[in-house]
Amino acid sequence: MTRPFLSSLVLASILAVGIAPMNRWLARRLGHPGLTTFLTTFGSVLALAAVIAFVGIAFTGELRSTYDSLNRKSLEQGGWPQLVESTTERIADALASRVHLDKEEIRTRFTEGLKSSARYLLDHIGAAVGGVTATIFTLIFTTVFLYILLRRGDELFARVIQFSPLDSAVTARLLGTILNTVSASVNGVLAVAAAQGLALSFGFWMADVRSPLLWGMVGGVASLIPLLGCPLVWVPVVVAFAFMGAWWKVVFLSVWGALIVGSIDNIVRPLVVSASTKLHPLLMAIAALGGTYAFGVLGILLGPLVVSVAGALVVEIQTELEAARANEISTA
Repeated sequence: MTRPFLSSLVLASILAVGIAPMNRWLARRLGHPGLTTFLTTFGSVLALAAVIAFVGIAFTGELRSTYDSLNRKSLEQGGWPQLVESTTERIADALASRVHLDKEEIRTRFTEGLKSSARYLLDHIGAAVGGVTATIFTLIFTTVFLYILLRRGDELFARVIQFSPLDSAVTARLLGTILNTVSASVNGVLAVAAAQGLALSFGFWMADVRSPLLWGMVGGVASLIPLLGCPLVWVPVVVAFAFMGAWWKVVFLSVWGALIVGSIDNIVRPLVVSASTKLHPLLMAIAALGGTYAFGVLGILLGPLVVSVAGALVVEIQTELEAARANEISTA
């Protein structure tokens, strides 16, 4: 019964951890906790929707401009089939002259690659459209749960401590570990998004892409999507440069995106998370990857959380065992 709401509850809990301090500050200033929580929840959801809408509108505009540019180039060459054919011919000539491969084989493989990429995009676009309803459902219940957690979070925290079978001090420390890890994981996600966005903006600026800051912002937002991330932004740009025949830009952006931008996630996130959780960065990296495999999108946050709580439990067990041994020695 609760499974359909699990993602909404987890997402709301993560947001509540980050927003709660601001909500408490506003409540002290306004003196109306209920009104403050409503304003905080509504403002947070509105700000998130505004950012998504801005990025979406800007991204659509840039895509339209890019399409118009490619369309003009195709008209100069007699249409899209001729543009694709001439581009394929240029790629085959360039590769055949440098790596001494059969030109016809290169052309065939490149054409098959384009077809496979087109099928892949169409399949995933269909899945994305099919998931719009589920996304709206998740966002609605996330908003409801966020309001409840902000309004009654302290009471729920006290109830968990009261009904926990563990000692109240131990339960409080474990809950503190959970809150600290969630906050650190959110900071890690934001740090990765900012770092990848800046790196992508610099790469686009070097390649003379129009509106590099905007595309970098879009890449930063896309980095929040596990497994796909920034390649959703820079790979289409590379393909567009290939059609235009700008080969040095194709090579530069491919190397920059795959090696530089792609490696940021594996460096920045573990460092940021481990700085707060006091666990080794390599362990945090493994936890994030394993969490993504086990839990999907939310695993980036849940993986480090599970590892941190497990570590805290081991520490508490060791403390209890040492206290029991000391008690035995004193009584003996």
